[in-house]
Amino acid sequence: MKEKLRKKVGRAIHAYQLLENNDRVLAGISGGTDSLVMLEVLASRMKYIPLRYQLEAIHVQMEDMPGKADQDYLKRFCDKLGIKLHLIATTTERPGNKKNSACFTCSWNRRKTVFQKASEGGFNKIAFAHHMDDVLETLFMNMTFHGEFSSIPPKIPMFEGRFELIRPMILTGNEEIDHYAKTMNIQPVQAECPYEENNKRELFRDMVKQISSIHPLAKINLYNSMGNIFPDYLPSKPSDG
Repeated sequence: MKEKLRKKVGRAIHAYQLLENNDRVLAGISGGTDSLVMLEVLASRMKYIPLRYQLEAIHVQMEDMPGKADQDYLKRFCDKLGIKLHLIATTTERPGNKKNSACFTCSWNRRKTVFQKASEGGFNKIAFAHHMDDVLETLFMNMTFHGEFSSIPPKIPMFEGRFELIRPMILTGNEEIDHYAKTMNIQPVQAECPYEENNKRELFRDMVKQISSIHPLAKINLYNSMGNIFPDYLPSKPSDG
């Protein structure tokens, strides 16, 4: 299972051209299993593949949110991998906009902080640990709430191409990530979110699990369907007239 996951990450990197020689990569780590596994895999790949890139990690701590990730563990984890860790504190406050939810402002400020660090540090790639389950959950959410067929791409340019967001874990699933973490003794230290019970994503997470129980290839088939669009066999949006 360990090599299987690493091969899937390598396949994603190759298929979507996520990494190139001399890239400077900033990996966002929350302290959760997904991001820690991503960092471990990216760090281990540098030891045995010809592709040369620089890798550092960043953890953004929200000072005004209850619960904090174990920063000492994150430091030890990164030290063991030989990866420099940037620890940055910020808050969920967003001046001029009091209507957005705590989830939105928390995510917005985390990303803003990561983007600023990437720009200041001369990084051209930012790695996030979204995986296949995240992609499918987002697909169903966007279809349900926005009426659009869209999700999380493997990579996307930001700020007129100053850097790219990349997702090396996109071909891996939640269960195999958890199994890899147990095999490698990677302990998640992410703080529990007090708003998670009210997060609609949980409903769609259960939906993906239910669909997966119907067919062993359900998740990969759903993922592949986003690249196999047959417009002639889909209804077009009706006109207003």
